[in-house]
Order: sequence, then structure tokens, then C-alpha cells
Amino acid sequence: MQWFVIPRLDGAISGGTLYNRLLIAGLKDSGCACDVLPIDQAMAVLAKARGNDGFWVDSLYPDRLPLLARAARLGTRIGLIVHYLPSLISNGEGIGAADLTPTEAAALRTATMFLVPSPFMGGIVRRLVGSARPVLQVEPGRPVAALASLPGPPLRTLMVANLVAGKGVERFLASLAEQVREADDLRVSIVGGSEHDPAYAERCHDRQKDPRLRGRVRFLGELSHHKTLQEMAASNLLVSCSHMESYGMALMEARVLGVPILAQGGGHVAAMVGRDSGGELFADIEDLVATLLRMGHDPVEHLRRMKLARAGAWPARSWSAAAREFILLVQDLGTSNREDLRGVG
Repeated sequence: MQWFVIPRLDGAISGGTLYNRLLIAGLKDSGCACDVLPIDQAMAVLAKARGNDGFWVDSLYPDRLPLLARAARLGTRIGLIVHYLPSLISNGEGIGAADLTPTEAAALRTATMFLVPSPFMGGIVRRLVGSARPVLQVEPGRPVAALASLPGPPLRTLMVANLVAGKGVERFLASLAEQVREADDLRVSIVGGSEHDPAYAERCHDRQKDPRLRGRVRFLGELSHHKTLQEMAASNLLVSCSHMESYGMALMEARVLGVPILAQGGGHVAAMVGRDSGGELFADIEDLVATLLRMGHDPVEHLRRMKLARAGAWPARSWSAAAREFILLVQDLGTSNREDLRGVG
């Protein structure tokens, strides 16, 4: 049995929670015995767990992992799903063990195994914990959907970002207001929830009221995954101003749909965005906005980028395929554990 100690599947959407819910759906479709375990019930279940059960704790709960480990029977496998480490934001991608918060350090010490969504995050975890404990890398499934809209005025730009500081939405809107001119013909739609950081979300909404942005920016709020993909397919440019992405679900979806991407670099973003697919990476938001506005005046350049994005569109891959990868990795892990036990004594 694989237990996932994660937030509610019907709760607020982020890249990490979307990964969780779609992987679990894929596991169930593949016949894997698995279920979601609320954090307040995890200790009681752990105390009765069978030796071959696996427990996967979301990185939103690093403070609880040592407590869960103490409640578990000896030999119980407790994994950490590493979607995110706050220290990556505060200290950058070169973080070492000394840069971790005490809570992060304790969680990484306690986990017996790790699940990561990308080579980038796998490299971070391996550098921090060494090679003795397994790091399972399972990249997300890639949805099947129609290719994006063809170019044409106005420039239909999409951001998929919850309204939290790390996603850079407020800075993007401030720079857009400074640089936009009356003749610029573009529309920006922003998909993402406001409840994660209400004060920051309010500042973002205040930016929208700037007269220079009137009629150009609309907040769509949190949408279902299906509706988000529909919005992306109706757009012809994706913008990301995130400081760091451990994977970048929206970026991947844009690559599958053939949408060119303008993005601020950080984390796994560089693996998603490149000039050969019509995209471009930027060191700062101001340069990104300047390029966005130039594209609105240059349909030939936009068409060139769209053609590259479509030619380089990634193939779809089901979440059931991702789930099967997870199952095989867990099975290999169980085999390794049994061989280790046979060698004891």
C-alpha cells in the first residue's frame, strides 16, 4: 500500500498539488493500491503499518515528518515528496546543508526515500542527502490537447501563477504599467488563486487598476486543470516570472500545446524554455516585458516563434505512464530492501 500524506485532493491548486492528484489518479487507474492520508490521521495509520507499505509526505509538511517517523514501526519507509524547499528561494540553487532551515534539515535527515518531479530537484536532493538513500524521479504526465491559437492581434498572453510573491506577478504588472504605450495591442490573462497570500493578491489586483493597464489585464482566479488548458490553447504566448520552479507544470503544458514561452530563469525553467522552441529566458522582468511589448508590434516575429513552438511541441504522455514509472521504481526499491535484509547477519 502506498499512502500519500498530502493536502486534500479537492483543495487549492498549485503545481505540487496538481502533480499529487494526477499521479494518484494514474496510480489508481493502473491498479496500484494507494490512498490519500490526511496529516492528522497519519500517526495512527503509521503505527499499524505493514512492512511493505510506503508513506509519502508532501514537502508542505516538513515539520511533521520527524514526528511521523517516531510513530512508525521500525523499518517503515517514509518518503518526502520534494516539490519545494523555501531555502531555494532565499539562498539560490547552490544551497548546501548549512543553508537549510532547521525544519528542512530535520525533514531531509528523517526521510528514508525521496520523490522528485525533475532532474533539477533530483540533483538538489542528492547533493543535500548523499547517495545512501534512494531518490525516485517521476516526471509529470503531459496532457493531450489541441495546439494553441495561431498568432494575430491582439497578442493573447497567459500567466499561470498563484498570487504569491515567488511567482513575480506584482512585479510583472508594475513593469508592464511602466512600459506599455497606448498603441500597444495586447491582452494578459492570469490564472491563479488569491487565497494563498491575500495581502500580496490584493496588491496584484491594485496594480490591475492602474489606468495604463485598464482593459489589458484580467484575473481569472483559480481554474480547473481542464479549463486552464483551454485558456492556454486559446492563447498564443505564455509568460512566467517565477523566481524558481522545481518543475514548471504550466511551462511543460505550453511546450506540449506549442505555445512560445517568455520566462524568468530559475530552477528547472531552463530545461523547458529555449530559442529553438520560440521561447526566451530573461534575467529580469523588465527585459521580459520589453520583449513582450515588442512582439505585440511585430507579427512576423511572433509567427516565427509560434512556428518554432509548434515544430518543437513535446509529445503527450499519460499520467498512467508516469504512474507505471513510479510503481516500477517502488518495486525496485522493495527488492533492494529485501536484498539488504538478506545480507544482514
